[in-house]
Amino acid sequence: MEGKEPVYIYVMDRIHGISYLDFILAHNSRISENSGTFSSWRRILLTDIARFFALPWNAPQTVTHPYRDGLHHQYEKELGLLLTSLPPRFCRFIQESLDSLLVILSLPMVLLHKDFGVCNIMVNETSFNLTGVIDWAEAEIAPFGLNLHSLQRFISKFHLERGWIRYNDYFILEEIFWTTFRNEAGELDDETIRVVKLARGMGLLLSCGFTSRLANEPVPAPIQDDENGAYNMLVWMGY
Repeated sequence: MEGKEPVYIYVMDRIHGISYLDFILAHNSRISENSGTFSSWRRILLTDIARFFALPWNAPQTVTHPYRDGLHHQYEKELGLLLTSLPPRFCRFIQESLDSLLVILSLPMVLLHKDFGVCNIMVNETSFNLTGVIDWAEAEIAPFGLNLHSLQRFISKFHLERGWIRYNDYFILEEIFWTTFRNEAGELDDETIRVVKLARGMGLLLSCGFTSRLANEPVPAPIQDDENGAYNMLVWMGY
């Protein structure tokens, strides 16, 4: 109508299935998470997740030099803040990321999901196959691998006092992921995988090293070695 704000209507297909968390809650009260049944479900899911991560690797985004330089400046600044703010036990890992910045930024630029978590992973309610990923509101174009630390929550479970508790098939699941990813992404060599794992470590630092990055929140600041930062630091200890 004349003089009125336009109304935009978007249509999208609904992703079928249930969330990863709902699947776990529906089964773990009667089936041990270290049982053969759960292990077979996890192997199915990790294979699908590896294929999911191979999709952006095989379809990299084109970015300008100023955009890439801007990321370099941002990461260097944030890692520098962490280096001077966090306890000494983390300094080696932060310095490793700083020293690896250029090679990490040489990885393919991809659309990066920033909350690849148990509520946003949709699975088939019987087979545990991945059916889709929701909540892309915070997605951004960044070097591949910065969100790979999210895999930890699918091959371990987090205890608020003890931190990460690895499932019995932890190393099998890791091998399944990397073997499938290599095959789907074009037989990547060991050096490329090494750099991807460096990106994973840097992504963990940038994700857990700061207070909330949500919109309408205060400017993110490095967490402190206190009660408020204890959760994030416990998350780190399992990697």
